[in-house]
Amino acid sequence: MHIQDFGVTYTNYFDLVRADTPDLLDEAYRLRYQVYCVENAFENPAEHSDGRETDVDDDRSVHALLVHRRTGTYAGTVRVILPSHREPGRVLPIQRILAPHQRGFAECLPRPTTAEISRFLVSKEFRRRRGEERHADVGSPGDALAMSGERRVDAYITFGLMRGVLEICSEYGATHICAVMEPALIRLLRRIGLYFTEIGDLVNHHGLRQPCVARLENLVERNRADETLLWQYTASVLQSQDCVAAIAA
Repeated sequence: MHIQDFGVTYTNYFDLVRADTPDLLDEAYRLRYQVYCVENAFENPAEHSDGRETDVDDDRSVHALLVHRRTGTYAGTVRVILPSHREPGRVLPIQRILAPHQRGFAECLPRPTTAEISRFLVSKEFRRRRGEERHADVGSPGDALAMSGERRVDAYITFGLMRGVLEICSEYGATHICAVMEPALIRLLRRIGLYFTEIGDLVNHHGLRQPCVARLENLVERNRADETLLWQYTASVLQSQDCVAAIAA
């Protein structure tokens, strides 16, 4: 697909917003509750009786929401957990999840500039393609089913959320990003030009997931060299904000 076509389709369907107000944060927490406590048994709903899924890492996270323009529905959300400079002994979740024999690589990452992708999730009504309902963090990049008279564009959901991740990482000076993701999401990210390095074996965390890491500079350089749609669109949008230059620096 040509970048102009991709950009037009993406902006016609979706808008990425930073959840930086109490009301928008509340929407992110409610969507997390719906996906993690109701649609999937990842978290115990009894521990979130107010209908909002939150945890101990939200106080050092930056959150984003992807809005479906026509309906105003929140299609997905993601947060980036930042390193805790005031509490240098406070580790990222991936270091708590990994088995002791797997922690060596993660502990070698530069702690002051390593962030973590977390609560990357897609609303169920945007996951209706057969066989993908069980993947809380995957939208289909292939042929779409009809929904409210529109063709589903799930690839744009993943694209939009990852664009939010890159913006946040750039703004806060992250050099490395780690995550514990479903293998299906890792494969989908590769299709749009984002390659993560796997760390150790699968772990049982909200289902079987793969710990992985990427150096932001490498992600950007590979996308720039391959001239992927992600690079072309992100560069065209972010250059005016000097974000791309900051990531690549």
